[in-house]
Amino acid sequence: MTMSLMISTALSTGTAIARTNQKSTAGKACRRGKVVCWAYSGSAREKREAGAVRRTLFSTAAAVAVTLSAGSALADASGELFNKTCAGCHAAGGNVVSAGATLFPNDLQRNGVNDVDTIYTLIYGGKNKMPGYGQDCAPKGQCTFGARLTDEEVRGLAEYVVEQSKLDWK
Repeated sequence: MTMSLMISTALSTGTAIARTNQKSTAGKACRRGKVVCWAYSGSAREKREAGAVRRTLFSTAAAVAVTLSAGSALADASGELFNKTCAGCHAAGGNVVSAGATLFPNDLQRNGVNDVDTIYTLIYGGKNKMPGYGQDCAPKGQCTFGARLTDEEVRGLAEYVVEQSKLDWK
């Protein structure tokens, strides 16, 4: 049996659609606007195989949709935290304190802070004029006087900076 399958997801509506390219409408079952539509034709064995493929595609589409929406929620939380904690000095990826230490790709590369782990370390412990925000930041004079951030929040900020840098903060 030769069957080409296409799957697409519409995250805004939460729908996932899997269809075969078969011309026949035999055995068509749809829940329009809900979750999945499919069509199959052929022998009982082919129908069972199509059912297995359909279940696999549906499971994959559901997992992708959940993962993308969870990732989007984390990015939104990190973006809000960046605006609250970092944008005073780094609005739109710039740097009002030190012009050569922006969050744009060229400056991050030149300053050796262009990966998530290095940015995490910098946010956590601070460096030069930038205060540290980690819970166990030391020495005290290098750390923020404001609220400290959890490891997850610092990691989220570091990932957010890398992602936004790749987009040139647009």
